[in-house]
Amino acid sequence: MGQSPDETSHIARADSLLHGNILLIHKTVEEPGAEAPIKVVGTKINAGLSAVAWGNYTQIYGHAVSAANNLSALHQVQWQHQRVFINIPNTAAYFPLAYIPGAVGLGIGKAIGLSPFNAVTLGRLATALAYVLIGAAALALANFGRPVLLAILLFPISLFLGGTFDQDGILIALSCLACAGLTRETEFGRAVAFASFVVVLLAKPPYLPMLAIFALPLARPGFWRRAGTVIVASLPVIVWAVIVILFVSVPVIKPSYHPGILFTGPAGTMFSQTDATANLHIMLADKARFITLPLHTLHIFGFGLLQEVIGKLGYKNLCFPDWFYECWWSAGVLALVSLLFTRRSIMSPIPMALLNNIAVLGLFVITAWLVILSFYFSWTQVGQDFIEGLQGRYVLLLLPFLPLAIPALGAWLPEAVPMFPIFLLGLLDIGYVPLKLAQFYYVH
Repeated sequence: MGQSPDETSHIARADSLLHGNILLIHKTVEEPGAEAPIKVVGTKINAGLSAVAWGNYTQIYGHAVSAANNLSALHQVQWQHQRVFINIPNTAAYFPLAYIPGAVGLGIGKAIGLSPFNAVTLGRLATALAYVLIGAAALALANFGRPVLLAILLFPISLFLGGTFDQDGILIALSCLACAGLTRETEFGRAVAFASFVVVLLAKPPYLPMLAIFALPLARPGFWRRAGTVIVASLPVIVWAVIVILFVSVPVIKPSYHPGILFTGPAGTMFSQTDATANLHIMLADKARFITLPLHTLHIFGFGLLQEVIGKLGYKNLCFPDWFYECWWSAGVLALVSLLFTRRSIMSPIPMALLNNIAVLGLFVITAWLVILSFYFSWTQVGQDFIEGLQGRYVLLLLPFLPLAIPALGAWLPEAVPMFPIFLLGLLDIGYVPLKLAQFYYVH
């Protein structure tokens, strides 16, 4: 418990749904060392649930290990009459639809008298079941691109997140379902795709430009009708984003720090939280930074981010050997290349197909760029010359759409050929990944 990224916050968010909380509580608190009171946003949860959500570990070799006494202590925690406030600025902004499976499992656990530990476990199992069902629906619905979708769903990081309260697992599966619906090229498929991706966007508004993919293809009748539907579908996302900015978002508290080298304010200035306005002024002072900062960040952290796309588990401290990443990268590239020779339901003329492929790729790049920039304003300390907080798993919400960016030059390659290595790696995951988790957290 508590060893999935920010899972304590996600558990609190799921629990808040059981109390009907969509918008969370704003408070102003006195923080030691801060020059002024600091705004926080969060929710109150049962003290027993809070204790379990944080986990109980012994530090061995520099990381958290769950020994027998740690697990025993967690099992003995009971529900308390007291509710405690948890500051969760990183999850408070998410529209909570993706937390429903975990909340249902948690609520059932409470109702039937399970301990907090077992109720959280039931919530994880409910989330895992939802992940499997959505992923299976995506594979069943897809007309082409199944190897790519299967690879994304079987990446260790996807499976890891899909079995926790972290909503990103459900969102990855929903993105796969959205792409699958688009490949079907029917009204039903498009409706499923729209519904799935709007849920993703309500949780992650910076991905909104990718919604324009639903207006494609460009050179086919009905484009303006499809474009109008895209505009209508974007409205709830925009409204929620405005509500978040006005009533939910608060700066992220940081240990007191000196600003970075791009800060040109008074010498000796100290900050104790992020400051989106200050970082915006830094970007506007040299507008080229809107391009150079993301590129510089990718140059510094690019290789590590590529590994994170496959999976660095826990708090990015459980890594796999190089051969494991290389196998998954190779299988993923093979799946993408195979799309050049895979049959589609509608084989468009090459010039028309290329036009739409380029449009999809352009939307992919623009969306990824906006997502990267969003971390400079929401997470990065003032004045840094690189962007903090990026993780490779954030691109997994976009990767399912790559099949739509690849033209079909032929239709002779059976889908089973690129599926086979992915299937084998999936079988490897079944044994190898749990063994790595057991070795890291339990066996010492």
